Amino acid sequence: MSALLLSAALLLPFHPADACLWDNDTLQEESLNHRDVADVVRGRIFKHSPAFYEKKLAYTLPMLERPDVRPERFDDVAVAYEKLGRIPEALATMEAKEKRFPGLYTTQANVGTFHAHAGDFPRALEHLRRAIAINPDAHFGREKYQVRAIEYLMRLKEDPTLVQKEEFLGLPIDAGRAAFVLSEKRRANPGERPELPKDVLEGLVGMIRFGSGEKSPHLWFSLGNALAWHGHKHLALRALRQAELHGHSLAADHAAGLMRVVRKYNPDGEDLTWKGVCVELDAEWKQGQAWVAREQRKEDALLAKGKQKQVFGY
Repeated sequence: MSALLLSAALLLPFHPADACLWDNDTLQEESLNHRDVADVVRGRIFKHSPAFYEKKLAYTLPMLERPDVRPERFDDVAVAYEKLGRIPEALATMEAKEKRFPGLYTTQANVGTFHAHAGDFPRALEHLRRAIAINPDAHFGREKYQVRAIEYLMRLKEDPTLVQKEEFLGLPIDAGRAAFVLSEKRRANPGERPELPKDVLEGLVGMIRFGSGEKSPHLWFSLGNALAWHGHKHLALRALRQAELHGHSLAADHAAGLMRVVRKYNPDGEDLTWKGVCVELDAEWKQGQAWVAREQRKEDALLAKGKQKQVFGY
């Protein structure tokens, strides 16, 4: 990896169906810090293994029968079911939770997410909007980005050409315009730069980190676009590479536009091409995924030794 690309990715400061689940793990890991953004676009997207969720079900299900059970134990069970592809059981668990603990934000957020992952977008929107009404700032406001992503996917289903016209954040999708903010001289004109919410990067990265957004070309493209408009060109390139690999038709053009800026500001005069950089970025992603596999093995080894409380956190 060239020193230019690697150092920038590590040191840059940061202040859907691709929905985000809410369970005990999310509560422990919810706050995304500066390095998390760089980690996600480099492939370090930690996910628990199927074995983890099987053991979590066996460990947590008996707790639901206790008179003093906490409501989040229902979320832990439901999310484990969903992660194992058992969505009807996940929804049934949330129904039982609603009867026991009515009106909670987490119930609506999870039910909306389960329906989104099942492809029932109208029902997903119904429950996610209820969640937002109960607690607009939960998940750092992430639900509002989930709603926008789902609404975009619904419009895209009706008009497949929409992908050539807009992305779900409403940012300009012309590759030339996306690149101009990387010039300090051009950035001095704030009227040409769209105003993005302060939580947009945390919202998009959280959908990838905690949900299923790593499979979505539209989410990766919007993340790359948002990073570019924030001026974070090296992280934007990484997100756009994932969008390209997942089939987004505009990602390569945007990346090429950003590459022209990278070459312009490259102090070493290195001859960088998008094709050459892709080789490096793909190798970097592979390393990130190898790290994920190692961490999963460590976690599963602890569970095999009976360390459930240590791993699950309750």
